[in-house]
Amino acid sequence: MNNNHQDGGGPSNDGSYIKRLIYLFGIVYFAQGLAQASGLISQPLSFYLKEVMHFDEAQSTAYLAVLTIPWLIKPLYGLVSDFIPLFGYRRKTWLLALNAMSAGAFFWLTGLSDASLIVSALLLTAVGTAASDVIVDAVMVENGQKYNMVGKFQSVQWFWFYTAQIATSIAGGWIAGGSDPASALHTAALITMCAPAAVALLAWFGLKEDKSRINTVEMKKTALSLGEAFKSPTLWGVITFLAFYNFSPSFGTPMYYHMVDKLKFSQEFIGTLGAIGSAGAVIGTFLYGWYFTKKTLHFQLTFAILAGAIGTFSYLSVVQNSPMAGAIMVGLSLVFGAAGAIATLTVLSLAGRACPKKAEGFTFAALMSVYNGFAQLSAIVGSWMFVHWFDRSLSPLIIVSGVFTLACFLLVPLLKGVKDDAEEGGGK
Repeated sequence: MNNNHQDGGGPSNDGSYIKRLIYLFGIVYFAQGLAQASGLISQPLSFYLKEVMHFDEAQSTAYLAVLTIPWLIKPLYGLVSDFIPLFGYRRKTWLLALNAMSAGAFFWLTGLSDASLIVSALLLTAVGTAASDVIVDAVMVENGQKYNMVGKFQSVQWFWFYTAQIATSIAGGWIAGGSDPASALHTAALITMCAPAAVALLAWFGLKEDKSRINTVEMKKTALSLGEAFKSPTLWGVITFLAFYNFSPSFGTPMYYHMVDKLKFSQEFIGTLGAIGSAGAVIGTFLYGWYFTKKTLHFQLTFAILAGAIGTFSYLSVVQNSPMAGAIMVGLSLVFGAAGAIATLTVLSLAGRACPKKAEGFTFAALMSVYNGFAQLSAIVGSWMFVHWFDRSLSPLIIVSGVFTLACFLLVPLLKGVKDDAEEGGGK
């Protein structure tokens, strides 16, 4: 029988462990922000694909699309971690093994120049990072429910993730701008290697976990719960909304090429813009917790859709080069970095509220797989349209993207069955 405080602890010991968890979650999410494909390696990699491989916008996006696959199968990691212990542990040994694999793959990348080998190494890092993310979230939920600290733990995670993005944007731009493309890619990989290595050590030495065995009874119960979950019309309404919300053709990669080729921004300045956007996201995270969680879900979704559409259309102001292009991009990055974070947290909250009882973990991971999958599809479609339909003209792609976002209002009625925290008198 498993009792609380079995290791001789009491309130004081719990307080010490909670502090350790807060540090752990903060460091882990900072490390994940550093190690993801959108982290430190992002700009040096884009620079390498453009200048060395001579990929166009569509080719670059398609080349990196495979890195989304590990994020599409997130529910699988959750099931494996929940029910198949590794050397007697469900969490810490998996975290150790996965992050050791990621660190090794980044080290391998430091000596690669072939495109197929580079993407193979990056695929290993994506598997390790995505699976680690699922397992860390499981640890957060377990301990958050035990200590009534879910909101606190989540705020710590997202704060440090966005803080990592500020650091990686500045550092990535500096690395890309300060050396040749190959050296920039290899340097970024070497630095990034330290992040999963640190997570592996922290998980092993920082987590308290009891020994576990394969539990076939719970596996059967979970399977039955999942069967009931996916009969819910509300859940399918949320899936439809998430898919369409993220399907609006993205202009992320075309915008990078546009900033380099037409706006003539330096790699350092592009990195600075990313950092400013992430700083805006930190502000947006604070505003969401302080203000938006007190509002109804309908209010939050209305804001998310309008902010997304207005933010998209606003980039029409930098389609042509001008002396003010740099200043305009700074303002857009800050304001819509904040708005984008609020919109993201709203959509994540929507997904969380739609999860049925007894199948929360798997269902949330499945919804996030839909979210990530359609985001990548959006990037592929947007880059393809930019190259093959719009003859590398950014304006029509921006307009199409904004119109798709506005069309999400048509899907809001599908979400009537989702419970609203504000209507129940609570926030997060």
